[in-house]
Amino acid sequence: MGQEEQKRAEAFLTLYRMFEGLLEKRYADRVMTTGSVVKEYLKDPDSAPMRTEIDLCREIRNILSHNTEVDGEAVVEPSEGVLDRMRKIIEYVRRPVMAINYGTPADRILFAHPNDLALNVMRHMLKMGYSHVPVADKSGLIGVFSSGSLMVFAAKKGLSQVRDELRVGDMRDAIDFGDERSERFMFLRSDATLLDVRDAFDKRRERNHRLAVVFLTADGTRHTPVQAMLTAWDVLRDDIPMIGDQNHGKQ
Repeated sequence: MGQEEQKRAEAFLTLYRMFEGLLEKRYADRVMTTGSVVKEYLKDPDSAPMRTEIDLCREIRNILSHNTEVDGEAVVEPSEGVLDRMRKIIEYVRRPVMAINYGTPADRILFAHPNDLALNVMRHMLKMGYSHVPVADKSGLIGVFSSGSLMVFAAKKGLSQVRDELRVGDMRDAIDFGDERSERFMFLRSDATLLDVRDAFDKRRERNHRLAVVFLTADGTRHTPVQAMLTAWDVLRDDIPMIGDQNHGKQ
């Protein structure tokens, strides 16, 4: 291995140790089952966009650490491209994409209240292109209004009860978080990553229990104010970069 190649190898190993150090901090309070912070991270949904690159760099690191040579020639000599990949992995681990940056923030969420006319809420939803509207009273969030909740109400009470004077509060059983709805809602902490939310939607695509909305709150429960809400449209689009600029989603 020449002098330049040796420098790149040393630089690669330094970067890899930096990567391991970041993961050691991340998993300081976790009981690991793999015995390796890197293998632990490869199991984490957060690593998905970089998993191939990480696995490649892990293999390169193992070879370099054992000084593997064939006929006096190094089996692996890290290129500048490999060093760039290692730097991107470190950047990603340091600055994971936060879900809250892709959700509809609280000040842009259309909230409904029990005394609102359901017809007026539907008109606002149609005008703004919203699919779900959280319903809140003085105690906090009590449910979510959507076309699905209207179907549940009509199925239970009859179409004759879907009248102009129908108020959101009259549909209490159809807007709550109960099991009668085919759609589901989840609450996550406001520091959840975009991949945490994406993984939640991916894992809950069952036919009759589709995850419709993820709400972000300070403690991950519905008992604290909503800071942002995300639908599958916000997180499953192909044009969302895992590293880089972050924008806001659509309710």
